[in-house]
Amino acid sequence: MIDLHSHILPETDDGAESFVESLEIIKKVEELGVKELIATPHYFEGVYNRNFEENMKTLIELNIYLKENDLNFKVYLGNEVYICPNIITLLEDKAITTLNNSRYLLMEFPMMDIPTYAKDIIYELKLRGIVPIIAHPERNEKIVENPNILYDFINMGVLAQLNLGSLVGQYGSKVRETAEILVEHNMIHFLGNDIHSSKLDFNIIDKGMRILKRKVGEEKFEEIKNTNAQLVLDDKPIDIEEPKRYVEKGRFKTLTSYFLNQIKRVSL
Repeated sequence: MIDLHSHILPETDDGAESFVESLEIIKKVEELGVKELIATPHYFEGVYNRNFEENMKTLIELNIYLKENDLNFKVYLGNEVYICPNIITLLEDKAITTLNNSRYLLMEFPMMDIPTYAKDIIYELKLRGIVPIIAHPERNEKIVENPNILYDFINMGVLAQLNLGSLVGQYGSKVRETAEILVEHNMIHFLGNDIHSSKLDFNIIDKGMRILKRKVGEEKFEEIKNTNAQLVLDDKPIDIEEPKRYVEKGRFKTLTSYFLNQIKRVSL
């Protein structure tokens, strides 16, 4: 597996706190079949503001540290960029970076919403030859309510990355259900573990991959697990299978009731 989304760059964001912890994480994921990964530290204006130059310096130090500890494992650099109106300027100023300096940018939506300007940002990125990859869309509340929001984004030229933990219920049953829907409707193109800490239950990786393989079959599994991510690393175009629109089966009414009940509980 090539992991497209991780927070193992030490002393950078809310992820690994030291080079020692980064090494511990990488040893564990390697044992579970992760061959390469992209470090994607958060960029969130006003919260996590380390720029490309600072992150690259840390990445070089990390790769040297891995070799010194007899670990032949390659880590690449990217960002998980929290969507904002000036994302183009951030790219031009090298405050943020694409995945391994490719045409692909890992972009995160707020968990509870999708900004009204999201389509405008996607359009502007595409005009400049940048392909947005939406990080863990199955965890976004709006997409949980209506998976076809992601379907529409994909038809605009967006790609999507699934957190393996979502398939095993790491983020709850609603997220797991949404993850299954997105996988079954050709709306997922990459995998990530979104690892922040060595305290993670790393068995999630193996369990998630077994679930995914069972749902999509060997050929599609290999495409999502390795092939597409390798094309990202090589900065090559990716041909995707056409997404399928999700047909409502009474699920949205149930979800709406669920969220309304949560709001009522908070109000009380």
